[in-house]
Amino acid sequence: MNTYRNPHPTAHSMRASLRREIRSWWLRLPAELRSPLWPAALSCLTIIALLMGFHQVVQSSVRQGELLRMSASSRAQAEWRCHALQGERMRASCMNQLNAPPTEVAEAAPSNTPALQLAQR
Repeated sequence: MNTYRNPHPTAHSMRASLRREIRSWWLRLPAELRSPLWPAALSCLTIIALLMGFHQVVQSSVRQGELLRMSASSRAQAEWRCHALQGERMRASCMNQLNAPPTEVAEAAPSNTPALQLAQR
């Protein structure tokens, strides 16, 4: 008599045994820990932690957006000053300096340093 035997338990029996193990573990806990206060407190702490993380992400993106806006504003002002110069050569030279890659050491502080410091706080 050849019968096929499945060496692996079925998913249903695995779930039932897991459920029994969890139930027995839960019943072995002291009554104080089985009160509904603990899951509610843990849920509140989790929600607060997630909200704090969300706040940090939003605050960081607001700072980054403000720095990007200030950078674009500074660039637009510099381009306006270049275009306002007299003479084609001076305008071209100014635009070339503006489009050049930044040097290692800055010669002067940017014109909006206090605004940058305020945005970085």
